[in-house]
Amino acid sequence: MTEKQLFAKETFVDLFSKSGVDRISREDELFIEAKKLGIEKRFKESLKKYETLLKDKISLDDNIKLPKCKYDIESYNMLNYTCNIHGITDGSNYKFSYIPVLPVERYINKETEKEKVKIIFYKENEWKELIVDRSQLAISQKILLLSDYGLDVNSENVKYYIRYFNDILNTNDIKKMDSVSHIGWKESLFIPYDSYGIFDGVEDFKKIYQAISTKGNYEKWKDVIKDLRKNKIIKLLMAVTLASPLLEKLSLQPYIVNLWSSLSGNGKTLSCMVAMSIWGNPEIGALRMSSNNTQNYYITIASFMRNMTCYFDELQIVKNSKYLDMESLVMDLCNGTEKGRLNKNSQVKEVKTWFNNFLFTSNNRIVDENAGEQLYNRVIDLEIGEKIIENGQEIARIIKNNYGFAGKEYIKYIQTTGFDEISKRFNEIYSEIMENTNSTSKQASSLASILLANELGNKCIFQDDYILQPKDIYEYINDEKEIKTSIKARNYIVNVINANEKRFADQNYGESWGIITETNICCINSEILFRELKKGGFEFNTVKKEWAEMGFLERNSQGRYIHNTQVRSRKGTFVRLNL
Repeated sequence: MTEKQLFAKETFVDLFSKSGVDRISREDELFIEAKKLGIEKRFKESLKKYETLLKDKISLDDNIKLPKCKYDIESYNMLNYTCNIHGITDGSNYKFSYIPVLPVERYINKETEKEKVKIIFYKENEWKELIVDRSQLAISQKILLLSDYGLDVNSENVKYYIRYFNDILNTNDIKKMDSVSHIGWKESLFIPYDSYGIFDGVEDFKKIYQAISTKGNYEKWKDVIKDLRKNKIIKLLMAVTLASPLLEKLSLQPYIVNLWSSLSGNGKTLSCMVAMSIWGNPEIGALRMSSNNTQNYYITIASFMRNMTCYFDELQIVKNSKYLDMESLVMDLCNGTEKGRLNKNSQVKEVKTWFNNFLFTSNNRIVDENAGEQLYNRVIDLEIGEKIIENGQEIARIIKNNYGFAGKEYIKYIQTTGFDEISKRFNEIYSEIMENTNSTSKQASSLASILLANELGNKCIFQDDYILQPKDIYEYINDEKEIKTSIKARNYIVNVINANEKRFADQNYGESWGIITETNICCINSEILFRELKKGGFEFNTVKKEWAEMGFLERNSQGRYIHNTQVRSRKGTFVRLNL
């Protein structure tokens, strides 16, 4: 200890903050340090001066006591710990933290049964808060990560922190509250509009959670929206975001709406931001998110949003990525649940679930011509050509400064209306779509939820002159027969065979594929068929049964799909297709 440190005000403040044996012990330590420096007499005089101040009741503890905060930390039983403005010391007088840190609340998540803890710490003249998993306060590697948030924890003091948190949490009756870690429905309540205990996921998704809020003037927002909703695409996009809270209650699967155009600058992004302004801040980093993510991140965001639309901009980033498979991403998002996994201890990890829909913008369709029917059933591709919003800069300025009112009003309206009545109306719209189109059940359900949401939103928010009708969305329906994978695969392979007719000729000097008979039966080498189908994104085993049922594929005498036969004096395995 240097002379400067010994006579520092903080040294005496720390000394007089102790009592009993601890004070005597610390005073002896300081006298030893003074003796080493040869200034024992001077230190004794300074000590008397400070004692005189205390006798005259001049307060020294302005710098000792913890600053006021909204939590009842004064009543804590601190055991043998001293926690003040200068940090925390343990019973052996070892200072392991230079800032005060205290656990103040416990949150029990009723869905996962996991516990989180809110801790507060005083730094840079203010109390700061942090919500962490209980396990993070008990494991060295995890608690070290708290240094990223400003806590005074390192490899040297981590074990003291662990013991300290354990002692304080188990000694004191720290307030316990119910919590949830996602947005959306909790039984009949909707988070964050209805209060339910506490939201314990704020730190992980702070910007998104804070984005679901109100700003500006509701009437100003409605004035500009009224003109924009004259465009059918705007109405549809707003209905998509309003449909998300309906899906879980109507037992509907998630789906994707992709607003696409090969043209640039026609208002794709702004149109989606207008739709998201129903719920809150539509800017990038808030309710508008980038598509440049890992598949796991998409799933994590989906489970957090749960009953609210996830909007991801510029999906072409994903389509051009070698790390993400578009079909896999679509299927994962629309299944509404992640794959089950084990942690490193071979224990089953919590499986995330969600019930929302997804809004993307892109430069092209998600569903390619050769895509399977599973993609057609789960994706609604909305193509736009002309510019949707003319005065884009002005509209952007308004919705960035006025947002979030309509979502709260809409949730209140559907809670009051009740899902018995809403479900009845959904069934009517769904039946009308099925009766008048060749839609699959999944497509009809998704589109019916959008039309229903538009109708509900119109009643409580917009009061438009025209409510979207089923006929307004027929152009987005894929014919059930046209999207059937077996039919698309048949059409694809017929085109391939026609384009490679020479490979079936007698005088063929290249790769020989087989033979086409006068009765238009194509006997094609099975390996060649498998290869060409795979090029188009199809699998023989997926389509062979339906090909046989439609008469396109001929089975052999044993009822098998592949023939062991001879073509041009060569034995092999062939598939017979009726062209």
